Amino acid sequence: MNYYFKGTQVTPHALNEFIDYVYSFYNVVDGLYPVYGCTKNKIQTAIGEYFHKIETYPNIEWGEGDSLDRERVRDIMFELFPSISYAKTNS
Repeated sequence: MNYYFKGTQVTPHALNEFIDYVYSFYNVVDGLYPVYGCTKNKIQTAIGEYFHKIETYPNIEWGEGDSLDRERVRDIMFELFPSISYAKTNS
């Protein structure tokens, strides 16, 4: 099933790639910005909310899964799941 947002098509393959992209940044094993409690299921839930916001607000657009999309999904994930938190790093 393809998703369409303001004339832009998002295929299931592109959606899975985006989930992997977001996870690569925020997983606690080797993510650049590790987040305790980050899972692909939580990311997928946050993406669903993000897609709803894209349809609802005229100033939000799908950026083809770019870094702004990733950051918005991260922010939504923090809103939806208040128990998640950034992991402490040595940097």
